[in-house]
Amino acid sequence: MNTFLEPLRDYSVKAPNSLPPDILPWERSADWNLDHAARVTLGLLVAGDRSSDLLFAAADYLLVFCNEGYGRPVLEDALLLNGTALALCGYLCDHPEAALWRQTGCARLATEAHERRAALSDTMMARCLLAVCQVADELDAPILADLITLRERMWGRLLDHSRAERLQITEDDFPKHMAEPVPVGQVGALMRSRPWQQQVRTLNLMGGDKEEADNACNNLLTLRAHMLVRHQFGSEIDWNLRLFDDKESTVSLGAQSFIRNLGAVYADTGDDKYAAHAARLLWSFYNLNPLPNHKQYLGPWRTLEVGNRQCNMWPGALGLLGQTEAFDTATHAMLARSRLDHIRYALAFCGGANNWYQVEAAGMAAAALSSPELTLTDTYLRIAMRRLRWINSFAYYDDGFQFELTHGYHVFPTLSIFSVVQVAQARGVELPADYMALVERAHDMYLYAQQPDHLLPTFNDCNPNPMDPAPLLQAAADAFDRDDFRWGATHGAAGQAPDHASHDWPSAGYYVMRDQWGDDGQYLFFDGAPWGASHQHEDKLTFVLYAGGRLLIGDPNIYSYAWTEQTHYFKSSRAHNVVMIDGMGQARRYRPEARLTTLGRNEWVSHAAFDFVSSEYLEGFAPDVFHSERDWWTAEHDRVDSRFSHRRAMFYVKPGYWILCDLIRGEDDDAHALEQIFHIAPIFDLESDEPLRAGEVAVAPQAVVSQNAGVSNVAILPVDSDGLTARAQKGETSPARGWYGIMGEFPAWDVTLATQTALPARLDAVLFPLEPGSDAYPAVTRLRRDPQVTAFQITGAGFDDTFILCEEDAGPVTVNDITFEGRALLLRRQPELRALAVDARTVQVSGADVVPE
Repeated sequence: MNTFLEPLRDYSVKAPNSLPPDILPWERSADWNLDHAARVTLGLLVAGDRSSDLLFAAADYLLVFCNEGYGRPVLEDALLLNGTALALCGYLCDHPEAALWRQTGCARLATEAHERRAALSDTMMARCLLAVCQVADELDAPILADLITLRERMWGRLLDHSRAERLQITEDDFPKHMAEPVPVGQVGALMRSRPWQQQVRTLNLMGGDKEEADNACNNLLTLRAHMLVRHQFGSEIDWNLRLFDDKESTVSLGAQSFIRNLGAVYADTGDDKYAAHAARLLWSFYNLNPLPNHKQYLGPWRTLEVGNRQCNMWPGALGLLGQTEAFDTATHAMLARSRLDHIRYALAFCGGANNWYQVEAAGMAAAALSSPELTLTDTYLRIAMRRLRWINSFAYYDDGFQFELTHGYHVFPTLSIFSVVQVAQARGVELPADYMALVERAHDMYLYAQQPDHLLPTFNDCNPNPMDPAPLLQAAADAFDRDDFRWGATHGAAGQAPDHASHDWPSAGYYVMRDQWGDDGQYLFFDGAPWGASHQHEDKLTFVLYAGGRLLIGDPNIYSYAWTEQTHYFKSSRAHNVVMIDGMGQARRYRPEARLTTLGRNEWVSHAAFDFVSSEYLEGFAPDVFHSERDWWTAEHDRVDSRFSHRRAMFYVKPGYWILCDLIRGEDDDAHALEQIFHIAPIFDLESDEPLRAGEVAVAPQAVVSQNAGVSNVAILPVDSDGLTARAQKGETSPARGWYGIMGEFPAWDVTLATQTALPARLDAVLFPLEPGSDAYPAVTRLRRDPQVTAFQITGAGFDDTFILCEEDAGPVTVNDITFEGRALLLRRQPELRALAVDARTVQVSGADVVPE
């Protein structure tokens, strides 16, 4: 046997003096990284080891981890060696999980060989594949069918396929995988009889949409993955359908949310037709999409949908429909087989170290918890929970925000890992305490980030369907017995309101300003966060503002991932409430470190009477022009201009208005074109034929005012209007300007205040909400403006405020009769003297000390 292994010696290394760690190391150069672990295992096998504790621990480690970590792959041979070493352990070791090692390793090896085009000139791949095949031949053991085919392709002769095996489980084979086997004909009855299965209620964020369910009964399916379209399939579903050359249509089909909706509508109506069609769809999927032996990057067996089906779709659908006539014993037996197919596929393959991996591992955990009949169910659950411990160790910041830093992609993986909690609680299985604490902490976002209308904001990539997290909070309230979650879930009808309204996620860099809880509250969400792990937009320092019952300044979100001018616009700085310099937007996409950490300092102070936040952008600006071909990296990555920085501070007077202060710095004395951009939120009427309407806006250098009858409006009041120009654009193309990506792609106002000036420069403004029917906004008067200090007066009905903002080392400053030393001061003179201050060391008015609140 060693003769077959000897060619692999070149790819082996000596084992370290330690067992593999519990989770994959973060540093790719560390011992037991994905590549090193495979080489150590090969070294042990070449040396003749077949049974040491180290070898078994290494094989288990290879089985668990098949992704080298976050970021771009750099260990190009790691997965090839992983599959090879794991397959050989499965063939050569006497271990209860050896068959699992063999099958999983062979599947990974086959995937790598397919990707390398089965090229005989690829010496490492050829040696690995041949070694595994020769060992299988020598032992007269089963071997994955793909490896035989690959061997034929590479060495040019047809081979015996009598020992070929597949990942897919046949009906006759399923009992062999059961801890207590029953005859094939009794499997379905056993599955159908489990009472805990009926208690599983994973979340359906759509609720029960009867119209959509009626359409689904006629194979008119609604596709919602970054689109909102319907497609008539006729008599049978094409599960590989790709509309508009957009893979998200296939993603929607693979996720099968329409099956989950059929279950919800059945629960609401009791009409058996919904159960019958759900069963027909599940049988269609099973019959038309056999489990492949190697990884599929698109289509029904894309790994993300494999996980999503098992944690978010099937358990809840089965809980609602499992006792209906349509879900007979044959259907239950088929679902048990397919669930094991999903487990075996998820064990062998995974996506990137982002929300994909979280959803995939959660799906494997939920499927394992749903399959107590399997001999290896505890093994599958152990592996899934170990993967979740690894990915969650860096996929959530300490404050509980998911590292893609988008509300939508916080929901997706958090929903998935919470589904594991729901299935475990239905089964009465206790999960690790640290896992439960993390899941609970991640649910805080739904409570504190939601707008007064209960919808989550849409920072970075979010689903184009607005989301009320009430069902998420209700399920979490039940799972964790949290009264504040219950209050959020019922929109204040039950439970207990949180003990604070404004909130910060200091590790993530997100901040919420709020004067009170309730539908009539004022709210601002501010972004001082890194670029994010994926699904990013070039939008640091952006914000959204809500007052008077609606969103007034918004984030246009994104609608589709199709490579179009609008999609490019939605991701760019132009589509956010930020500042552009000389036509250039933010350029964090060229700085890999920006994904998880950001440069500059964030400040946050929350007080009963005011909130203050400040952050800065220090990571360079670059042109961001739409390219019809995907060559954006080569076109612009070398044009990042790092001479400029942008610091933004926002001060909220509760309740009332916001002050925005932008300080732009540069490294030369030239004049530069500055554009301060605001996105006036459209009027939302999601139940109408026109769900978003741009409304009206009056634009001038002195004031930008939305003008919509019967609803609240906003006045944006620049402090310095001299030399300022103002323009408003909507629905433009070539280049795209003025679009919103909610419920489709709709024209909406993109307002730009522009000036040409030397740096440093200040762009200050007051953001003043207007009640319905009111057009009265305050007057703003400049008092001081220099690189160290900005100061101005805001006077309106019943108030006279002076605002002073100081940069570091400004020292004591005097503005009219006010002397101040500190970071920020809002001095209110009417109806009585009040001082709201940040980091105040001195506050004097006419020489008399004033104590800040």
